[in-house]
Amino acid sequence: MGKGSYKRRQYIVDSRFQYRLISKFAILAASIVIGSLSFLVLVYYQYGDLQISAVQPIPFDFLDSLPDGKVVKTSSLLDLLWPVMSICLVVTIVFTFFFSLIISQRMAGAVYRMRRLLDEMAQGDLRSQVSRLRNKDEFKQLFVDIINVKESWRKQIQELQSVCRELDDEKYQELHFTRIKEIAYSFKTEIE
Repeated sequence: MGKGSYKRRQYIVDSRFQYRLISKFAILAASIVIGSLSFLVLVYYQYGDLQISAVQPIPFDFLDSLPDGKVVKTSSLLDLLWPVMSICLVVTIVFTFFFSLIISQRMAGAVYRMRRLLDEMAQGDLRSQVSRLRNKDEFKQLFVDIINVKESWRKQIQELQSVCRELDDEKYQELHFTRIKEIAYSFKTEIE
């Protein structure tokens, strides 16, 4: 992979994981909506249809129609709060959806790559060049740790393969068997 930034074209990488995360964010947004509507109901229940008077200036061409140049408009509290709350709730829902989609993609894409890398390692394929994560992906340190394990295994297995090829020379067989044992016993496989 080149030095240019990698841009993922598919937003739903791991549908099960991403939909679960998005649903949790949707529950959060729904809680905000329900809480806001409950607030409106509570205000209405507590204060009833409270009337608020607002003094507004009259546009220039109507100045002569009223003696003081101002008009008093009376509105209920719910008439004033409802549009503001509605806009805030819609913005919250839209923001929550897109935020959860972006965050879930940054997580799912990284997990997808790590799972692919681990599958290759489990099948014994340590040859492939390791691609890197995007700049804003999550779990970068875990990805680096997996790459370090893969490289360590690859080097040790390459050394084992080299030693096995050199076993044909009988004069160094004892030395090669010793090195093979060192490498083999460096892995802890027994459950204690």
